[in-house]
This record gives sequence, structure tokens and C-alpha cells, in this order.
Amino acid sequence: MRNAPSIDVTLGPSPLAGVATGVMALATLVVVLVLPVPSWTHALGCAVVLSTAWGTFRTLGLRSGARAVVALHLGADRMLVVRHGDGRLVAGHLRSATYVAATLTTIVWRPDGAWRSRAILVLPDMLPAEDFRRLRILLRYARSGVAQGAPASQA
Repeated sequence: MRNAPSIDVTLGPSPLAGVATGVMALATLVVVLVLPVPSWTHALGCAVVLSTAWGTFRTLGLRSGARAVVALHLGADRMLVVRHGDGRLVAGHLRSATYVAATLTTIVWRPDGAWRSRAILVLPDMLPAEDFRRLRILLRYARSGVAQGAPASQA
């Protein structure tokens, strides 16, 4: 059986992620403002929500900043190399918690030498349709020979 080819994708800005971030921030602001607490607590809560929303919008919606993931290289052996916005390359391995669907993909991976996993959100508007399809196929069907063994014969 042939191994699946590796894939290189460049993630672009996502209007869908930007709008979702704005809607969630607005809903959270409403909850903060409805709470029966002193006004200085409202101000502090609103500042925290707005600063977090801005960071999320910059990272996911605009794909800018040092923490933003701008490119991925995924091999059939579940090895992942991530390029961040500041040019850093970080290698790691996919985790089994990775979720693949037609409208949403979350890549859960652990960088080599790290003690905790990280997640990358991939939406359909972040890359061309053909690249999104190929990425989903490779994430779903790439097998790790060490963890899962050889596939059963279909004969």
C-alpha cells in the first residue's frame, strides 16, 4: 500500500473567524454588563473581554502576529511542522483528538519536547477548497505505524 503524500498549506485570513469572534465578544460583554457588580468591575471585565477578543481576532481573523499559524506541513507519518507569523518553525506530532469535518477542522498536536498539546483551528475560508479537502483527507486517513499498526488487508 502506498503512503499518502505530504501536504503544504498556507492559511489565510478568515472573515468567518473574525465575525464569530466579534459575535462571541459582544455576547460576553452583555453578560459582563448584566452582572450585579460595582461599575469598576464592569469596566475591568469589559477591558479583559475586549483585549482577549482583539488578540483572537488578530490571530485567527487576520492571521497576523507572532502567535498566528500561517502555514502547515503535514506528512503521512502524522508529523506536523507549523510556521508562525514571526517565521518560527515548530515540529511536532498529531494527537488523536484531532477533529475533521466538512465545515470545521481542529488540529490537535504536541510540539516535540513540549508537555502540553496545542490546537489549530482551520475553517474552509482560510485556504483554497482543494487544499482544504486534501488536508482533511490526510488528517482523517494518515496512519501512524507505531501507534496503530499496519492496516488490515482488504482482500
